[in-house]
Amino acid sequence: MMWFAAAAIVGLSLIALAAVMPIHTRECISHGKPARDYADAVARATRQQAADDRVVAPGGRSVLMTHGARTDRCVILLHGLTNSPRQYEHLAARLYAAGDNIYIPRLPHHAELNGTVASLAGLTAEELRDYGDAAVDVGVGLGHSVIVAGVSAGGTIGAWIAQYRADIHRVVIIAPMLEIGRIPSFLAVPLMNFALRIPNVTRTEPPDRTRPDRDLGVSSRAVAELLRLGTQVRRAATRVSPLTRHMVFVMNANDHTVKTLPAVELARCWSAHGAAVVMYQFPLSLALPHDIAEEAREHANPAVVYPALEALIHGENPPPILAGHRLWPT
Repeated sequence: MMWFAAAAIVGLSLIALAAVMPIHTRECISHGKPARDYADAVARATRQQAADDRVVAPGGRSVLMTHGARTDRCVILLHGLTNSPRQYEHLAARLYAAGDNIYIPRLPHHAELNGTVASLAGLTAEELRDYGDAAVDVGVGLGHSVIVAGVSAGGTIGAWIAQYRADIHRVVIIAPMLEIGRIPSFLAVPLMNFALRIPNVTRTEPPDRTRPDRDLGVSSRAVAELLRLGTQVRRAATRVSPLTRHMVFVMNANDHTVKTLPAVELARCWSAHGAAVVMYQFPLSLALPHDIAEEAREHANPAVVYPALEALIHGENPPPILAGHRLWPT
């Protein structure tokens, strides 16, 4: 019994140490190399699609929709964890019809042929940074002004872009994963540290045969690396001004996957540094899912959500459903 108690104490101590000791990482600063012109941007996006075609499941490749020349606006759409560019199929069509060039890059390790959610365990914060950089580098050549919009993981990457890229006109950050919902905030960093130090844990879900481009389930390491990127953004925002000057947050009062308060705190930091930041929230009465950008989701409401997102992406006044629910500035 004494040996068992000693082993238990040692084990618990190691777990506590793994959670408390901070992860030592360099700040994820930008290493962007913007496209020289439209032709260069199209060539880069085409190379990405060719690389995708060697590994992706049907429907999972990066999406490029252009009008044959540089347009006034290019919209970059960043999808979420376990999803693919197909997430934005219908919203992208609306934006394209409005005259925008569209680029939707595939997240690393996502939508792979015969891949599973366990495949996402190789994802790192540095890969997410490079993904954001590469997306913006393409977008600069596709539009005279570049707007980035991302949901969930894409929202976190969008926040990184807002902090570190000066060649973006506006970033629309939708339900960013900065902290996991239903977990006390004082445990957020320790749990992230712990998840980054232990082997990946996956929770799989039955595959959707109609969506082979989606890896259903959860990868603890992928989530932890995403949170690490978000933590770095939040820390940087307390010290220095964001290089993008116009940011819009879109939250969801019915969202139990991510927390709203960290996004509010980030908005306050950016506002304190002189950026133009506004935050809206879809009301609880709509009962929207976390992934509000994909109409195939249960309880999705594209008739309400898509016009609102399109207006915010284009810098127009939001419809009353959002205008009446502004969280910042109050």
